[in-house]
Order: sequence, then structure tokens, then C-alpha cells
Amino acid sequence: MKKYFFTGFITLLPIALTIIIVSWLFHLFTAPLAGITESILLAYEKNLGLSLENHDKLVLFLSRIFALILLLILILLLGFCGQRFLINFFLKIADRIFSHIPLVRTIYRLSSDITKAVFSENKKTFKETVLIPFPHQDSLAIGLVTGETPAIFKQGGIPKTELAVFVPTAPHPMSGFVLLVQKKMVFPVDVSVEDAFKFLISCGVVHPGEHIPTKDQEKI
Repeated sequence: MKKYFFTGFITLLPIALTIIIVSWLFHLFTAPLAGITESILLAYEKNLGLSLENHDKLVLFLSRIFALILLLILILLLGFCGQRFLINFFLKIADRIFSHIPLVRTIYRLSSDITKAVFSENKKTFKETVLIPFPHQDSLAIGLVTGETPAIFKQGGIPKTELAVFVPTAPHPMSGFVLLVQKKMVFPVDVSVEDAFKFLISCGVVHPGEHIPTKDQEKI
């Protein structure tokens, strides 16, 4: 019974996590437009041949679907404009507006800088995977080199460092520590960033380069 339970749990967990993450992203991106689409839906329900009275959950679901469609159209339009000059015009306006609002400007600039750094086509966020002594000299942690130490951190009597290394936590690698270290302190390893994240998320269960076979593959 115990064996069957864990087999079912392992089978169900990836599906459940995928649904939870997709659902969270769906609500995150559609929430700002849901109110607008819900109002439009209720205003034109008769023209659409719908009767939505006493169907609050259906109205909420449909409004989210329409909000997602509207968001996708908006993204495509922005992408199209991005190939032209209009996107720069809108970005300048947004920058001027948000840059003059206390607190909002800090959030805007931080999110803008992070987005450009992470999603830039000409720049890799993580350059290579390394091992680094952390949290003490007798243990090694997985680190991801993000670049060179900023020049401002090399001034005065600050000890010389050369690399900025992100050390993610497990099983939630989106948080971690940023270390400024000398090159001699890191040990490059032939592990892709993707495999390094798999290793961390699985808490060391899934090894780099390892493929976990399914039940059908095990029988072959």
C-alpha cells in the first residue's frame, strides 16, 4: 500500500505543480484586465446570445479568458511596434511618468533593469556554472557566474574581487546570495545552467545529465 501511495504521489505531483504554476500565472496576468472584460461581457451578453444571470463563476471565468486574449493581442501589438519606432516613444512617456512618482520610480527602475538584463537577446544572465566554498571553506555550493565585479566595489581598501557569483537556494532557486569573489575561489564545472537548476530544485535527487525514465521506459 505504501509503495502504491508513493508511486501515485510522484505521478501526481508534477501535474499538480504545473497546474498550480500555470493557474497562478493566468490569474496574475489577467487580473488587471478582468474588471474591464467583465463589464464588456455583461454589457453585451444579449448580443452574444448569453444569459449570465446568477452565474458569477462563469462570468469570472469568461472575463479572465477574454482578458487573456486581450493581453495576448496587446503583447503582439507591442511586439510589432517594438520593431518600429513607436515602442521607444511609449517607453519614453512611461519613463517620464513613473520617474517622477515617489516609491513607484524605484520599483519601475528596478524591474526595468532586471527585465532588460534577464531577457536581453545579446546577453546571457548566467555565464557559467561553478562550485564555490560556501557557507564555509569545508563545503562547496553551486554558483552561477553573472559577470565581473562592478568597478565601484573595487575602490579604496576593499579586498580585491573579480567575479559576481549568484548562489541559489534549494529547492527554491529564485532566492539566494550574491557573492563577490576572486577567480581562484571558484571551480568551473561542465554543467549547464538548466541542469544546475534541476539539481537544486530536486534537492540533489536529479543529477546533471541524468534522465529519469518513465514507467513505460523502464519496462523496455
